Amino acid sequence: MFRFRRMFISQAQFNDGADAAKRWHRVGIGFLVALVAIACTAAVVIMGPRLVREGSLLWFGKYAEGTVDQMKVEEHGKFKGGAQKYRITIDYHFTTATGVRSSGSTIRTDVRDPPDFKPGDAIGVYYSAADPANSVAEHNLRTDVYALVLFLPFLGVMGTTWPLHWAWRHWRWHRSRSASISR
Repeated sequence: MFRFRRMFISQAQFNDGADAAKRWHRVGIGFLVALVAIACTAAVVIMGPRLVREGSLLWFGKYAEGTVDQMKVEEHGKFKGGAQKYRITIDYHFTTATGVRSSGSTIRTDVRDPPDFKPGDAIGVYYSAADPANSVAEHNLRTDVYALVLFLPFLGVMGTTWPLHWAWRHWRWHRSRSASISR
């Protein structure tokens, strides 16, 4: 039977491993832990503003039927399985509930099957009532926002708690080692 506590090592086991490791090995692990923290933080900083903007428009913005002005599709690399990856840009215009005509552009990356929008096709648009220029096309919006809502907190937790836990364990090991040397 699987026991949850077997997933984690005790401080004594950590101390034994740290005592046996060479200094360059401990420094290398510390560097990797710091690199994970930096990468997770960078991902949250880069993707966070998009999540806040598009999520707030999706949940609190007004909805309007828009019209596609043009759509640009660019090859953007390949997925792991070899399928083509696309980046799409959808330019559109719409009329707000108050009759103000506005336009916008939405970019989606990592698209596997790009839509076939033509100029004049209808597209849903979410916009801010206070600033209709702040808008986003509905295409793939929910999927992107919900994926970011789940992914970014995970990155934030992993990017902070794991390195802090490792540093705390290392500090305890160093403290116990210093105490045993001074005796």
